[in-house]
Amino acid sequence: MLQRYIAPASFYRKVARVAVPICLQQILDYGAGLLDTLMVSYVNGVSAVTVATQLDNLLFIMAFGFNSAISIYAAQFYGAGSSKNLKRAFGLFLLVNLIGGAVFFLIANIGRTGLLRFYSSDEALLRQAWEYLSISSYAFFFRSLTAAFTFIYRCIQRTKIPMMIGIGVNVINAGLNYLLIFGKMGLPALGVRGAALATSIAIGLGLLVHILYAICTRQIFLGTVRELTDWPRAFLRPILRRMAPLAANEILFGLGDTFYIKAYGTLGMDMLEAYKVAFAISTIPYAINPGIYNSCMVITGELLGRKEYDEARRSVRWFFPIGVVFSLLLTGVMMVIARPAVSLFSLSSPSLWPVTVLMVRLFSIRIVTRIFNVILMGALRAGGDSVFLMFLDSCLVWSLGIPLAFGGIYLLGITSLPVLYVLVQTEQVTRIVLGYWRYRSGKWLHNLTDETK
Repeated sequence: MLQRYIAPASFYRKVARVAVPICLQQILDYGAGLLDTLMVSYVNGVSAVTVATQLDNLLFIMAFGFNSAISIYAAQFYGAGSSKNLKRAFGLFLLVNLIGGAVFFLIANIGRTGLLRFYSSDEALLRQAWEYLSISSYAFFFRSLTAAFTFIYRCIQRTKIPMMIGIGVNVINAGLNYLLIFGKMGLPALGVRGAALATSIAIGLGLLVHILYAICTRQIFLGTVRELTDWPRAFLRPILRRMAPLAANEILFGLGDTFYIKAYGTLGMDMLEAYKVAFAISTIPYAINPGIYNSCMVITGELLGRKEYDEARRSVRWFFPIGVVFSLLLTGVMMVIARPAVSLFSLSSPSLWPVTVLMVRLFSIRIVTRIFNVILMGALRAGGDSVFLMFLDSCLVWSLGIPLAFGGIYLLGITSLPVLYVLVQTEQVTRIVLGYWRYRSGKWLHNLTDETK
């Protein structure tokens, strides 16, 4: 039994090669977000930034759906050694992300405070949120195109490159945040506007470095405009067929997250502040999940691209003990860091202290359940099982998670944020059960490279 779940050392080395740079990059990104939240807490801007960044979150989640559809094929193209199709995939990455950035920029600037009113009716908060969004919306273009580079590097298993660039971006972002939020070194104190401006400048510089590095090192996915946009119908049809359910899934999932914020905000802006601070703290240990997800997806996708189906199934099984180890480790971390981490923040009310500390500890439930979900979903996504993924992901949010959240408030009369949060986590547990059943069925094992010929 142990031999079924214990992999050879070469497997763990490969997982580490893919996952560690992604985890480090995520830690840096989440750390930058935590630092942003920490700084704006001293100018009473946590709730406003939480509301303003909901559109950023929707853009990220929607783009993830489109990019994941392309990534499924790009990872298999890499495994099959098809450089021609890899270039086509990168061109598609660029186009899809550019369109996404433009659409969300227009939504933000047309909707303005009316769009943000969904989350709050507090006029002072809405004005402050718009101060942030009116600047940060310009970074949607930079963020979207950076995602194109990040995803293609993950598909070709060169995750150190976006990690190294991400280090520079986050260092610049942290420095500019300090200077522009608080008005240091002769610069004006811009508050939340300073946080938005710092983020926009840092991400823009990061995109510039990505472009220059890829050109100077002649990355294998680069080509002429003709090579990048040579998308015959046979190439596009299968990708778009899987892109539709994946994108729809991420859009619905992202909207579901928005409704969760709405539900938590219904309990009061102070509870929304407690949730945001706890969420920001929990993102640091949560950074392990994207690394596990991407390593599972690209390693499984590479094997499926070679039509090694038994090996693909076995590789996913080898990820489960990794999940167990990190679940125990991260739960311990969350228990220990909760109190000292919360003490760093300037909360709007002393009464929020115990609630926020408890929420940090409860976030370990989400982290642990999500570890096993990302393993299962990474495998299903590698095999192009997009319709079942849509059911597993967004359908459970809308059929179970959101009804539990609002039913808990309006039917059960729950007024405690921690109690409501624990109730909502039923969704994650259900997802594990159904996802494991699908993995055992083997119906997700598909080679997709032949579909584009």
